[in-house]
Amino acid sequence: MKVKPNLEHIAPSHRKTALLDDKQRIVSIYTDRWINYPEVNSIRSVVRAVYEMPRNIQAQCILVSGHSGMGKTSLFTRIESDIETLRKRDQSHGGCISFSMPADPTFSGFEDIVGEVLGVPIGKIRNGVIPKTFSRLAHLRNLRMIVIDEVHNLLNASRMDQRKSLALLRAISGPPLSLSIVALGIDDAEFAIRGDDQLDRRFQIYNLPHWKEDEKFRSFLAAYESILPLRRPSELSRKDKVKSLLGSSGGITGNIVKRITRGAVWAILDRKEAIDLECLEKAADIPPYIE
Repeated sequence: MKVKPNLEHIAPSHRKTALLDDKQRIVSIYTDRWINYPEVNSIRSVVRAVYEMPRNIQAQCILVSGHSGMGKTSLFTRIESDIETLRKRDQSHGGCISFSMPADPTFSGFEDIVGEVLGVPIGKIRNGVIPKTFSRLAHLRNLRMIVIDEVHNLLNASRMDQRKSLALLRAISGPPLSLSIVALGIDDAEFAIRGDDQLDRRFQIYNLPHWKEDEKFRSFLAAYESILPLRRPSELSRKDKVKSLLGSSGGITGNIVKRITRGAVWAILDRKEAIDLECLEKAADIPPYIE
């Protein structure tokens, strides 16, 4: 009789996956995962608080910046989900629109994107004055917040288009609309917002720092390990593995996750069922496809 493995090291909701065959488990490992940790949890809480604030003459705005690969786009998606959940719980909550700034953001393209997410052309913006069409639509839909990813792309625009786009954001976040803006981008995002002094003063800035060897990082590793369908504990928070992961990743979340997921696949292929240092070293290479 086959004995079931002890899966107490895996979160209860993920234990069934560990009993699947190798190929199914590998597919599960490569599936995008969300791990909530203190920095992002704090930012999500702040965004929810701002969303539920009474309207002010000048709206409270938030800028989240971090090195590429620190998980800001995943956070963007999670913020969208958080706002939608709040709206479903209470229909009186204001509306929210979200979009990503294009890589080459001309001002007319910016106008078009806002119109696309609203589903209606908003009209042309002149001298930072919001068109009546947009104002009426924002009022009818009770818009409360705009969430923008890749806001650092504003720096790719011409100086004139950049000024116009910032003037638009300033007008949107001021009366009469007073919409809160949540912007996310890489480190350069702060320079984009600081191109307009009035707008800059409305933003509270939060950073996603690189990981370092501390309890927060060990907790993150333990949480990630608890969702991996490996049949033996990997003890990723052990000192030698922490050192290996930080040394190979530069403290970048995306690089760390890549090492762990590839290491987990190697652990299955090598019949170890736990990520050891050799698996982490082999994770520099993409594991082969399993037939």
